[in-house]
Amino acid sequence: MMPLAPLAVSACLAIAPGADQIFLRDLAGAFPGMESAAPGPAVGLAPAPGIVRVFHLPELRRLVARFNLPGDPASEVCVVRPVLPPDPALFLNAMQKELPRASIEIQDYSRQAVPSGDLTFPASAMRRAPRETLWIGYIRYATNRRFTVWARVKLSVSVEEVVAASDLEANRPIEAGQLRVETREEPFFGDLPLQSIDGAIGRWPRAAIREGSSIHAAALTAPPEVLRGETVRVEVNDGGARLTLEARAESSGSRGEMVLISNPVSSRRFRARVEGKGRVSVNSSLLKVNP
Repeated sequence: MMPLAPLAVSACLAIAPGADQIFLRDLAGAFPGMESAAPGPAVGLAPAPGIVRVFHLPELRRLVARFNLPGDPASEVCVVRPVLPPDPALFLNAMQKELPRASIEIQDYSRQAVPSGDLTFPASAMRRAPRETLWIGYIRYATNRRFTVWARVKLSVSVEEVVAASDLEANRPIEAGQLRVETREEPFFGDLPLQSIDGAIGRWPRAAIREGSSIHAAALTAPPEVLRGETVRVEVNDGGARLTLEARAESSGSRGEMVLISNPVSSRRFRARVEGKGRVSVNSSLLKVNP
């Protein structure tokens, strides 16, 4: 077999689009009178798309003798599988079947002529890039052969997302009135914004968020369990004994972090570990530091 030359198709005999083999009737052009004959036996494997199968004169004469065919071939015969230019509309239809909720824009696609068959673009065959996605598909033809195709696409999805209705300050709790929900197009593979206002209320922006910006979970943090200026309960561990007192938080912190605490009676300051909402703990030996 040889690659398909530009002018070879018009000079070659075409096999049935779904055929796996070349049958004797496919060579009717070389044997006048066989056009209406039964398919007959198989005489070779069907060529792949883009490949020419050539029957040279010695091979044709052996077929004449083997099957008692009429005439004496005067020249070699070539056989090809019918192909068509790829249709991007068919590519898009196959993609939409795989991802019905996505908006798909084809940027480029394979230009090689394709055989007739069932076109599929599996979602698992996507290769993501920063600005576009390479999507590999295939055409199933003949009995179980595959012809590879590809397209470069941009994918997005329409989602309802939480948006800042006003500028949000860093490290300040978010209130419901500062948010709204809008429907927007987002990258299909991107980190989607929050889709419910409940997921943002009471949380703190890690950095300032401008009005109109989408709110992402990664941009928010839970408020610390201890806030600077509030009164907290201090659990003091002294050997096997434990006592509690109330003190003032001089810094903010989350569970497991160390914060600065001041004793309102002695004005002595010390560091304590945040245990929960409004609760800290400290070893008695630490109460003597930071006078």
